[in-house]
Amino acid sequence: MRTSPLPAIALSCLLACGDDGAAQTDTVSLSASDTTMTDATPTSTTLGPTSATSEDTGTAGESESGTPTTTAPTSTSTSTSTSSTTEPDTTTSTSTGTTDPIDTTTTGTTSTSTTTTSETTTDTTTGEPEACACPDDIEVPLDDGIFVLSDDAELWKYFPETNSFTMLGAIGCGMTNTFSMAVDRLGYAWVQFNGTGELRKVDVTNVSDCSNPGFLPNQNGVKNFGMAFVSNSDSDKCDRIYGNTYSGFGGYSEGVNVGDFLTIDPDDLGLAKLGKTNFDGAELTGTGDGRAFIFGGQFPSKLVEADKNTGAALDVLPLNGLEINNGAFAFAFFAGDFYFFTDSDNDLFNSEVTHLDYDDSDMNGVQDLTVLTQDAPLLVVGAGVSTCAPVLPM
Repeated sequence: MRTSPLPAIALSCLLACGDDGAAQTDTVSLSASDTTMTDATPTSTTLGPTSATSEDTGTAGESESGTPTTTAPTSTSTSTSTSSTTEPDTTTSTSTGTTDPIDTTTTGTTSTSTTTTSETTTDTTTGEPEACACPDDIEVPLDDGIFVLSDDAELWKYFPETNSFTMLGAIGCGMTNTFSMAVDRLGYAWVQFNGTGELRKVDVTNVSDCSNPGFLPNQNGVKNFGMAFVSNSDSDKCDRIYGNTYSGFGGYSEGVNVGDFLTIDPDDLGLAKLGKTNFDGAELTGTGDGRAFIFGGQFPSKLVEADKNTGAALDVLPLNGLEINNGAFAFAFFAGDFYFFTDSDNDLFNSEVTHLDYDDSDMNGVQDLTVLTQDAPLLVVGAGVSTCAPVLPM
């Protein structure tokens, strides 16, 4: 999500990313320290849980290449602890390491096309068409990492296994003021632009290929929103975009019913509001088994599992020590865990990357929050994974 328009943080500021920022790793843990992706022995402190929660009301209720060049990250760690709660908040509520990037700059033309987000293949067990199957011949895999979008319209890929980035190239849409991004099952990054709310589809195998899917901006008074593709369910793999609105006024804020939870119809690209959230400006990520999550809020920021029909909070996890501070931010779900990309120091040049061991894969009884690097080679405003990305640990 693009930096909000505060006097000290200009949204129109388009900044070049460094080619080889040194990777640094700090560890922050919500419940205990996670050291699986760090090199140095972590130091940790334990913070008391924050009982921040959310209460959302709704009305009614939708469906990432190149060979990475990596360098071994250097890391340091610190850790904190937090706990989750499902009690509603009666007051407020609300995707590293670095590598020398592939230095490519491409341009392209913008074409217009209207498509849907579904695909069929043949089910080898029944002989019947299998709806919304993952493509098996795409040049850039959709299941090995997270696609991230820079503030100056470059598409990158982050690989959790190696904690590294690689640049795919500059997107060829003719616009650079990027705001958010979602990635569909067919390998297209849907890029949203700040201020206008326009959406463009970028082929992750050829990022100069940018097309207009036919989305009409400003539907129902909505201009910009954090967004993600989410599967319909564990058994229904067809996906659609869900989002959370940003008013465009001031910083990203948190308060009762200050935001709208929305969805976009995959057939006619009509936008519908489904209910209220407690975030004016928040990002979304989706899973291949049909869950939607919101990342937003301040002091502390929060991870919220949302009801896809209404936007209501099903579970709230305060992310103690992870602050958004009105800077650029995004996140994504990959292989059972969450990866947060934030500009917590507001330097407007490099993002920090933080990993949440959401599924407690180290079985220590806590959900560790670990800072993997403080100096990513880009400022991330959007992150996305296809719902073909793994849901369980690899």
